[in-house]
Amino acid sequence: MPPSLKRLRHTIAIGMMRAARSANRSRLTRTVLGGRSIRRFPLVNRIYHMVFRVGVAAGDRDVKVHYRGVVLTGPAWDATIMPSISAGYYEEFEVRVFERLASVSRSIVDVGANIGVYACTGAVRLPTDGRLIAFEPVPENVAYLRRNVEGNELAGRVTVEEMAVGSAPGELTLHLSGEQSGKHSAAVANVGTPAGAVTVPMTSIDAYLDGSGLGQPDVIKIDVEGYEGFVLQGAAQTLASAPTLLFELHPELQANCGGDAGALLDLVFAHYRWVLLVDELDNVLRSCARADLDAPGTIGLYRSNLVAIGRQEHLDAVRQWHDL
Repeated sequence: MPPSLKRLRHTIAIGMMRAARSANRSRLTRTVLGGRSIRRFPLVNRIYHMVFRVGVAAGDRDVKVHYRGVVLTGPAWDATIMPSISAGYYEEFEVRVFERLASVSRSIVDVGANIGVYACTGAVRLPTDGRLIAFEPVPENVAYLRRNVEGNELAGRVTVEEMAVGSAPGELTLHLSGEQSGKHSAAVANVGTPAGAVTVPMTSIDAYLDGSGLGQPDVIKIDVEGYEGFVLQGAAQTLASAPTLLFELHPELQANCGGDAGALLDLVFAHYRWVLLVDELDNVLRSCARADLDAPGTIGLYRSNLVAIGRQEHLDAVRQWHDL
């Protein structure tokens, strides 16, 4: 295919994907679907991914894209993360917040690093002597993660640990998703289309840091498809120093993993004065009390991430997005 035609096909595909995203975020769509994503319909999801595969991936096994100053390679079979990275809007507000936090930090722990979106974008904004520990247990994801760390010349700042993180060292059985690389979970009910399982080694944040000599982290980011509560249970000593947390709150996913979102929130509010709800639609961080997060409709599509800030310099770093 002539390069000019390939570029045109790519441009059209990206335009269609961005238009679909805009439609999904519209007030009308959210009202009609009760706040849920239009991509919950299988046909819509298949069309979206087909546009990506034909227009962007072009039949390749891997897709390489430029995203926020780094180059990322990931699997073309992924129906959500790789298309949205390619179109430039993957968790764009959350990533911006994470980048800003990284810029005033020296050490970061990334739990559930996937292919390295946060690990790479955060690491390039750390000071030259900053360190980021990226935990990722799924072998395919780890291969891409290592490739992206090395490809962006970040091996001196990023340490990749091929293991899960939970409440205590041991092993964890992960159920693999056949839909997207970020949907693998400790609960089969969370993966959508199952694609097998793998048993992986597991550590806890406290146990790992006790033996690492790295000291206490400034930021901990957690994205583990419902296992967040167990990760924080294994970080009791670490939370005493109040590192800023960026984590997902999905009560259904957490319940499927045998956890409890209420207990997770109780733990966070016991340690943190400033807890902010990430509002992706308005690109703001909304201050919230513990009771606010139990109110119907508070947590949902585009409002499922929290930032718990324990340090004044981090609160100041993200001040443009909140009014505290």
